[in-house]
Amino acid sequence: MSNKQSTLDEFNKNYEAQNKEDRDAVASGEYEERETLRAERDQIYSGYIMESSQDGIEGKYGTNTAIRLTSPEGTKVTLWVNGYEEEHFNAFMEKLDKKGVSLPVKVDFLRTQEEAKTSGNKYNRIRFLEVASGEEVQMELDSL
Repeated sequence: MSNKQSTLDEFNKNYEAQNKEDRDAVASGEYEERETLRAERDQIYSGYIMESSQDGIEGKYGTNTAIRLTSPEGTKVTLWVNGYEEEHFNAFMEKLDKKGVSLPVKVDFLRTQEEAKTSGNKYNRIRFLEVASGEEVQMELDSL
């Protein structure tokens, strides 16, 4: 039995030594608090860093996409989009993907309400403008 115990001890020591880097890289499990960004229409939001998004979240008014952003001041926020705005966001992400750009990306964005040319009905629209991407954006995000 002592032979198994020493083998088990050796295994655990070796495991700890080999996985020290992985253990240091594991998330702390702490929840990152985010405010909901209630973006006003016809106001430009400049210098936000888009970190990630998650689609298919069921909400009061159907499925939504959560866009996780960091403001220029370092405030962590979530912008919620659905309907046409969700389609506009997805089109922006597809454009980034085609260019080979991955998150995080610094963006400016504008939320508006527009009138459809054919029907005259009003719909919500959101436009994203890529300002910067790559290592410099990651470094800025890390410094906030």
